[in-house]
Amino acid sequence: MNKLKIFTTKAGWGILLVTLLFAACKKDDHFLGGSPTNDHTDLTTYDYLKANPNFDTLILLIDKAGLKETVNSDVTFVAPTDYSIKQFLAVRTRLLQIEENDENIKYTIDSLKAPELRDSLLAYIFTGKIVRADLSLESQIYKNKVNEDFAFKLIKSGGYDDIFSAGVRFMALTKVINGLDPDPRPDDYPEEDRDMQYTLQTTGIITKTGVLHVLQNNHVFYWK
Repeated sequence: MNKLKIFTTKAGWGILLVTLLFAACKKDDHFLGGSPTNDHTDLTTYDYLKANPNFDTLILLIDKAGLKETVNSDVTFVAPTDYSIKQFLAVRTRLLQIEENDENIKYTIDSLKAPELRDSLLAYIFTGKIVRADLSLESQIYKNKVNEDFAFKLIKSGGYDDIFSAGVRFMALTKVINGLDPDPRPDDYPEEDRDMQYTLQTTGIITKTGVLHVLQNNHVFYWK
């Protein structure tokens, strides 16, 4: 294969990868970790979530906790999806089955006590607007509505550096446990002090009332 053919082949694969990456990152007119193409909606945060079937269970929890007005105030809501809540209920079910020695017992939404549920949801809500444009690769600490420390930052993706010299940057949320972990974190860092970081799958939805980000599906509701 001559040099021209080699160059053409590499360029073709590069264009294909860019195209596939563009298609994979686009979700409901928003980019994974990037600036959305249509970041504004005339809906409130609550109504925006209610219109999306991926948040049916989350809406039930918000209603049960009586937090609709809070969600619709001037806040940043980092929303867990129904997948996150389903995983949480599965974890609680396994623990309950062990505790009661009954493999048929189930932990359901109705099992959640209102005070615990309210605090769990408030942990995802931050006063004011936290947007991608204000963030960098350095962690910035914010207090949530139950006065816990969380860090927002941008993170570089891996695997595309040969094509995207600047890399693709995603937005991440970290639950801070006993202070921010050192970077890099030593292998022998105490397990109980390790922060929990998740990438946001959708970012920067500017609703009629506030800002909405969405956690990736493998996150377990309330950081379990």
